[in-house]
Amino acid sequence: MPRADLHYALALDSEIYDASRVDPSLMDPVVRVEEALPGVARPIKVVRDYQGPQGIYIEYFVLRDRKGRERARSAPRRVELRGEMFEDRFVSTLRDVVIEDPDEHTLTFFLDGRELGSIPVFIESGLGGDARLAAEETFKKALKKGTILWLAVPQPDGAHHEQPVWFVYSDGKVYVVSGPTEQDVPHLADAAEVEITARSKDVRSRVSRLPAEVRVIPPEDPEYGTIIEMALPKRLNLTDPNEAPKRWRANCVLVELTPRFRDEEAAPAAGVPQRGSAAGAPTGAAAAGGAAPPATAAAAAVGEDIHVEAEVDQEVFDRLIAEGKPERVARAKAKAAFVRKEKQRIRAERESASA
Repeated sequence: MPRADLHYALALDSEIYDASRVDPSLMDPVVRVEEALPGVARPIKVVRDYQGPQGIYIEYFVLRDRKGRERARSAPRRVELRGEMFEDRFVSTLRDVVIEDPDEHTLTFFLDGRELGSIPVFIESGLGGDARLAAEETFKKALKKGTILWLAVPQPDGAHHEQPVWFVYSDGKVYVVSGPTEQDVPHLADAAEVEITARSKDVRSRVSRLPAEVRVIPPEDPEYGTIIEMALPKRLNLTDPNEAPKRWRANCVLVELTPRFRDEEAAPAAGVPQRGSAAGAPTGAAAAGGAAPPATAAAAAVGEDIHVEAEVDQEVFDRLIAEGKPERVARAKAKAAFVRKEKQRIRAERESASA
């Protein structure tokens, strides 16, 4: 009877995963520990694709260091596969994983007690991998692709008013026209700080949430006219393009918002839950649905009961390094290439023997 197989798997820092959904070039398959080792890893996204007969399976996965010591184990949970014609993706988040060894770890996946395959997990410690840069780049990409963002503005009664607004983005700052004849955001001009939520147009989920300092730009400021000119094409369905600048000057305020980036302020993408998302949280983890990053890095194609010990394909590794890829990315892709080639070779030998 056919059994389910693991077709793709990846473990990486949660913030890098979220960033890569907006900009695939930010993909870097590493798990990060900010301080020196031993230390607690930042949240880890575990992505995996299964293919097999339709039905319910019991899944869990285990993270081990190079000495074989178990660092994390997910709680067994039920996963549903749609059938052998489909690849079903599951995404979970591991939290509070203690990392002691800087060397390559291994993540092994099991369905119904059967080991399906393992992938390498690369560790980066001591603030390796710039989370602030990832947060900033994610924010920028989302704003460049989007037409609206959400503002949460503190109100006099202590509550926060949240509202979508159209905006201008220039040189790292956000500009909003607010007033009675435009989008009226209560008490925006009075606030010292607001919260900006950017959403990805591509994955249709929140990808960044940041505090921002507020500054009102008066009409006599030379910058005012420049921003207003930039705002005209950004305002969709504008019925009075010739009169709008005069109307805005008379009835509205132009507000400059300066985002403040800190590592902890990159919000996790909420994602659109997919069919078959993992139900039940792993030990020290929370399951979360999400859209998938591109099939790169530490992918491990394992199927048809062919188990291959991952080694580095030197030719692929050298080529990727020559292209300027980070060493960890090159090594992960080179191992994945080795596994694919070796599986193809073994599969061809089996077919030849059975002919």
